[in-house]
Amino acid sequence: MPTSVKILHTEPVTHDVRRYRVEKPDGFQFEPGQATEIALDKDGWRDETRPFTFTALPDADTLEFTIKSYHDHDGVTHELWSMQAGDA
Repeated sequence: MPTSVKILHTEPVTHDVRRYRVEKPDGFQFEPGQATEIALDKDGWRDETRPFTFTALPDADTLEFTIKSYHDHDGVTHELWSMQAGDA
């Protein structure tokens, strides 16, 4: 079942990698190394899901993803790069 979460914080790691910290839904659990499908809640992007691996520990209060953006492609990671704290 799709769940919408808000971006709480973004942080550059390198020139093309950014760390995203997002809300963690109540009761949400995952195992280290597990991935989830992410889609952007923006027109034209809602059906474009991509798998991303969690980079926070399971007992953290938030979810975290560290994602490389491919700026030469007009894809999800390129579009995600423009999203900031407060976006869902």
